[in-house]
Amino acid sequence: MESSRLGLIKKILMKLYFRLFPFLFLLVTFETIHAQKTYTLLSKQTGKLNYSLINSLPPSLKALAAFYSALGGTNCADQRCELTTALGLGNQGSPAQKELITKYFPGDKVANLLIGQDCYLSPSGSSSFSNFVFLSFTEKGAQVEVNYELDVLNHGNVKKIFGPDIYLLNNQTFKNKKRVLYAWADK
Repeated sequence: MESSRLGLIKKILMKLYFRLFPFLFLLVTFETIHAQKTYTLLSKQTGKLNYSLINSLPPSLKALAAFYSALGGTNCADQRCELTTALGLGNQGSPAQKELITKYFPGDKVANLLIGQDCYLSPSGSSSFSNFVFLSFTEKGAQVEVNYELDVLNHGNVKKIFGPDIYLLNNQTFKNKKRVLYAWADK
């Protein structure tokens, strides 16, 4: 009698398991998919900036883009770089660009270094300059992952630098969790 009860309980549990498991799997998958959002600012396929996306960035990601526009070039000419211009910040090193970086990266050593040199980047075509090949941000809750390829050209030699860099966004400030670009400055 006891074994038949156990058998019945096992049958009921198995039915519940097979009915609930697909639902739980779909729920977890759906939550994971919708918990992250990717913004591709510079497409690797086209090599062009996505102006409409850049114009609709939330303020924190606009600040992150301003920071990356000071880290590497986007077809810079004189004091104008395409990403900084697309963000509506004017020339490279403008007060608006520096204010955004300062506000969202307080106490960050790399941000302070960039501000100290007025976010200067050598013009594209110089003997030494850099250009992003692609640049995207992926929000995963409070974590933002920056994926990129930055080509650094120095007297005909090309060095490719790849992300991701990872930041935590808390109270409208970014904290570096893992950064490839300028990693030496964080030590």
